[in-house]
Amino acid sequence: MVRGRDVTEPRGWAAGSESLNGMEDCMDNILRLKLAMLTALVDFLRAHPLGEGAVATVVARFMEKVARLQALIAQQQDGASGRKAQTGRYQELRLQITRMPLYHLAGLAPALAPEHPELAALLKTTVSNKSGPLFLATARSVLQAVETQQELLLAQGMLPATPTELKTLLAEYEQAVSDAHAGRRSHTGARSEMQGLIRELMQMVRHLDGTVAFHFRGQPELLGAWKSARNVAWPADTPAAPAARPALPAPRQPAPTE
Repeated sequence: MVRGRDVTEPRGWAAGSESLNGMEDCMDNILRLKLAMLTALVDFLRAHPLGEGAVATVVARFMEKVARLQALIAQQQDGASGRKAQTGRYQELRLQITRMPLYHLAGLAPALAPEHPELAALLKTTVSNKSGPLFLATARSVLQAVETQQELLLAQGMLPATPTELKTLLAEYEQAVSDAHAGRRSHTGARSEMQGLIRELMQMVRHLDGTVAFHFRGQPELLGAWKSARNVAWPADTPAAPAARPALPAPRQPAPTE
């Protein structure tokens, strides 16, 4: 048994998780919209290079950061499936512990009550409504009592495999909860990095607006293509993408001389 492990069942992953999941779905939709815009801008810059030197370095860095964002979003989507599996696993184990060894042991309590009332009361303890740490602490107490009073309980009809089964299930449950916490921390870290990348990329887009406007001055079809790539159907009540800088006016043609 591993000591010092956080066995608190992750909040929002069991009952009442709908609101949290809804908020995350909304945030994911916004991220996908921004990624669609950034990907379209990368495609534009590949098709229409802005030149060499410092501007090429800026464009290359922009493309690298967009690629990193794409990788993080893919990682998060894969992790979402894993977190659902982890949540289902520890909930399944909790049910197995409650409905199998603990239920079996509770059935021995009436016969033990006259001469061993404290042991009987412990075996009858209801654990189904307890939080993660209390559930685990109570189940451990039962296991310790069963191992200590094994001969007495066997004489009352306990199945010989019960202590081993309970010990194994508790270790698996503790590991499953720990894995769920690790998945949650990884998810939070990836989301934090994504949000930081988004902010940095939006600033780079503002910088590129001016560069594109200057580089393609007098080419309204390309300026229109850049503006089109930046247009995203943002959902209501969410911040829009940074406003594009106005395009530079086309250079004036000299008046014809007579």
